[in-house]
Amino acid sequence: MPRLSTPRLPRGRGLALAAVTLILLAGCGGAAPTGSVHPPASGSRPAGSRTTATTNPPTLTATLAPWTLPAAVSRPVVLDLGGQLEILGGLATGDVSTDAIVSMNPASGTTNPGGKLEEGVHDAAGAVLGGTAMVFGGGSYTDVATVQGWTPGAPTAVVVGNLPAARSDLAAVDAGSTAYVLGGFDGSDLAGSILATQDGIHFKVVGELSQPVRYAGVTLDGSGDIWVIGGELGTSENADAGGATTDIQRFDPTTGITSVVAHLPEALGHDQAVFLGGRIYVTGGRTAAGASAAIWAINPATGVASPAGSLPGPRSDAGAVVIGGVGYLVGGEVSGPTEPLDTVVQLKLGAR
Repeated sequence: MPRLSTPRLPRGRGLALAAVTLILLAGCGGAAPTGSVHPPASGSRPAGSRTTATTNPPTLTATLAPWTLPAAVSRPVVLDLGGQLEILGGLATGDVSTDAIVSMNPASGTTNPGGKLEEGVHDAAGAVLGGTAMVFGGGSYTDVATVQGWTPGAPTAVVVGNLPAARSDLAAVDAGSTAYVLGGFDGSDLAGSILATQDGIHFKVVGELSQPVRYAGVTLDGSGDIWVIGGELGTSENADAGGATTDIQRFDPTTGITSVVAHLPEALGHDQAVFLGGRIYVTGGRTAAGASAAIWAINPATGVASPAGSLPGPRSDAGAVVIGGVGYLVGGEVSGPTEPLDTVVQLKLGAR
């Protein structure tokens, strides 16, 4: 949803001055769990070609990193570029969009200024294409359609293209030479179309979500399927007012079909998802009770979610990335977007 970009003066969308962010305002979910409004599709890739997983998931240990970020941030784009953890944009303290790009060594926590976005955004999505970090849409003074590209060493990102329409609160994954953009909000409606691009300039609609959502946990599994877990259903400034969903959706890029394959035990939004050790791990987020510390493991062969531990504390709206077999949850928030976190959670697998 919209937020202000520094150093401009704040404007509230509800006061007729638009401000849009990619990730929700405050805590989500005050409504009862909501299921899919569409029936699951059929005819997706044969199960034998999908990622398989053992009955019991490996132990997942979630700990706070011994170092902190140079500045607190929530709702950033976080990417792996050559083994470096790149943090692009997000919400800074005070609920304002930042244009900062920070490069972090995930082994030591050492950080360096990486440059600046051409326009500060939050609630954007990101992917790496040809060694370039692409930042899709997001919120600034309003929902934006711009695609910003940045390469390490460049002082600033540049606008390389535009989405077909403005979109914030979205997600993206990169699968080889193709990036997929999913979910989000266009300022009035939820975005159900799934877009594919190989250059950040040309986009093609390759599918539709069974249930359009914003602020969902999204990740790519080892077989190339894309998972969309939970998400908010509201279509107003306060996306949480519409409630969240329990849906676990799987999109098969080879067929263009999305299926609701299972459900979470409770409605969830603003969550983070990573793929580790053959499992999808859904971390944190917001339920009807507020920010969550729960971790759920999803078996990609069945879609079934099972408890898999807890984070060191409640956390939603963090940037999530996997580098060298370790997951990282960067920043985030607990009470709302005005007070982001400066901590990083490390997710490591161990033998059961």
